This record gives sequence, structure tokens and C-alpha cells, in this order.
Amino acid sequence: MVDGRVLSKPEADALRASVIELVRSEALPKLRAKNANDAIVVLDKLKAYGWTALEGERPRLEHERASKYPPPPPARWPELQDLRSAAEQHPELCVTNPPVGNVYFAEGLRADGLPLPDELLAVYAAHDGFDLSCIAVAPHVPVFSLLPGASIDACEASDGYARRAACFQGGDEVQLSVYRDRKKVWWVVYEHEYQPVAKKPLHLQGLLMFALQRMRAESLEALNEGALSWERYFDRNDR
Repeated sequence: MVDGRVLSKPEADALRASVIELVRSEALPKLRAKNANDAIVVLDKLKAYGWTALEGERPRLEHERASKYPPPPPARWPELQDLRSAAEQHPELCVTNPPVGNVYFAEGLRADGLPLPDELLAVYAAHDGFDLSCIAVAPHVPVFSLLPGASIDACEASDGYARRAACFQGGDEVQLSVYRDRKKVWWVVYEHEYQPVAKKPLHLQGLLMFALQRMRAESLEALNEGALSWERYFDRNDR
């Protein structure tokens, strides 16, 4: 319906074609000139509604975005190789995503006052997210996840904790977020049911090592109350 009148199918098809042509000839070039990502967002919205006529524009726009916001060299920690080995051995319990194609998401967060650590971007350059579940405990028990770059959310300041970026999930009702303080120190915050509980200086490689240990925990008790619980991790003074 347009202007109170139900269009016939030929009229609706013609109107749809004219809108698509307007987006192709006017909107996309103007958005692209400012920021290729803005043009990609329009394509994403059209695709979500089943309008795919402009998908041929996507490869060029994504290439431009990746050229302007390329990922750094990927991290090459042994823990990441351990992660990949676990994904090969237990694909139903350890799922890894391909490397991120660009780090525009980090630029958007930085502009919003939420920069991300360089080492975290290096992990995204290796895997744009992953999910770990406990191998020994059944049924499926999630223990740690790196959220895809596009899924990172902002946590507003509360209870004395600064505004921060939620990058990880630690299992049911557990979220881990990061921020940099005024002294340029990076912190990771433990949140339960979306409420901040504790924090400690961020040591990302050590955090990943702990996550892999949680994946190999022998019991729920070890995960929830024992040495591999998040409470114990945040009580530790080691970096």
C-alpha cells in the first residue's frame, strides 16, 4: 500500500525497482564516498528484507573497507594452536570462526570511547570469535566464548566500574568486559547476571589459557566452585 492505495503487483514491482535504482545510483555512491561501511550497512538492511539486487556491489565495498581497516598480524600464541587442535578433535564442543576480514568494528568502538587492546585485535585476526564447552561434563556446558567483533556491546559505567566493552562470555550468566583506565592500564571485569563483580589487570594470553583449562575441567564443581571457577581466577594475583 502506498499513499492509501493498494498497488497492483506490476506497480509494486516497478516501485521496488525504482527504489533500488535510487539506492544504487544516489545513496550508495554518497555513502561510499564518506565511509564504505555505511554503504554496506544499507546492503545488509536490504538483504534482511529479501532485496538482493544490489549484492553485486558488496565485494567492492568490502574490499574498500578491509583496505582502510585491515586487521593486524594474527596472534601466534601456543594457546591459539591448542584452541585449533581442540576444534579438530571436538568440533561439537569447540567452534572457531575464520579470521576477521577487517577491524572496522574496533574503529566504531574507539569512536564511542571504547578502544580495544592491540593484542585482542591480533586474536580477532586469528579468529573472529570462538565458543568453548567443557569436554568431560555432559550435557553441553559452555565455559568461554570470544564474541565476534560485530557482536561486541557496550556496558555502561555502574557500581564504580568504568564504561567497558563486553567481548567475552564465561558461561551461563557470565560476561567479561575490558576497558583502559586513565593510566593506560587495561582491565578485565567479571560480570554475573550483567552486574560487575570483580576486576583484574588484563592478561589476554593468560585468560585464554584459563579458558582452555576450563574446557578440560573434570567436573561441574571445578567449574562452579573449584580452582577453575571465575571467582578463583579473579582472586588470583598473578598476571
